Amino acid sequence: MDRFDKMLRERAKSEPFPLPEDYAGRVFAACAALEETKPKRHSYRWAAWAAAALALFITVPNVSPTAAAAMADIPVLGAIVRVVTFRNYTYDDGYHSADVSVPELAGGAAAQEVSDQVRAYTDRLIARFEETCEEELGKEGYHGLDVTSTVVTDTDEWFTLRVDAVEIQASGYEFSRFYHINKANDQVVTLKDLFREDADYVTVLSDEVRRQMEERMAENVEVSYFPEEFTAIGPEQNFYFNTDGDLVLVFDEYTTAPGSMGMPEFTIPSDVYETLLKK
Repeated sequence: MDRFDKMLRERAKSEPFPLPEDYAGRVFAACAALEETKPKRHSYRWAAWAAAALALFITVPNVSPTAAAAMADIPVLGAIVRVVTFRNYTYDDGYHSADVSVPELAGGAAAQEVSDQVRAYTDRLIARFEETCEEELGKEGYHGLDVTSTVVTDTDEWFTLRVDAVEIQASGYEFSRFYHINKANDQVVTLKDLFREDADYVTVLSDEVRRQMEERMAENVEVSYFPEEFTAIGPEQNFYFNTDGDLVLVFDEYTTAPGSMGMPEFTIPSDVYETLLKK
């Protein structure tokens, strides 16, 4: 919510004048009564409709405290996040190739911040790719970069964008980054933002990941992890909430398991961490 919206809603709550019950009807009745005698007036009539709708939207919270409170409780009015375009980068010289496609977001300050973060991140990947191409100029071999994205979650209160990257040089390496927006307050969120400042969530979540590693290996001899080498989750730990609302931690390829395991994911039961969450 920006400063202007906040000011309007605060003023609305203090106004003693109720909104007439037939206010909306009067506005749209007036619009319907507009004459449309010539084709060129068509655009004027639609402009009037748009202006009336905008006036209704602005006036309702200002003259009706009840309406103002109700609108303040609708998360989507706090921040609307949408994909407006895709930023693309392609390269192919026969020995090296790159295909980068990531979205540009719009809708609020948090959406802009995520767009800036994604752009900075992919710019680094592209710069590293181009540097490798220059170093390997005239040499045999192949180097590739592929970057795609997926909207993992888009609800009234939460938005998560996943950016997946694969670098190929002799062998492939897959890694991802997740970007989260709390629509209710239009804030970019990281894992640590979910927990109280005094909560040792790192130890709690890390112990649970290690426990699941050992449990999976005990149940299936074909499953392999690095529980002894895994010390703790990192400050930029990837996560998302699945369709059941469970917290899922995601690890890049080779960081917690052999490459054959891909990118391991661990679903953390809520009873493991719920007492550590912010209220």
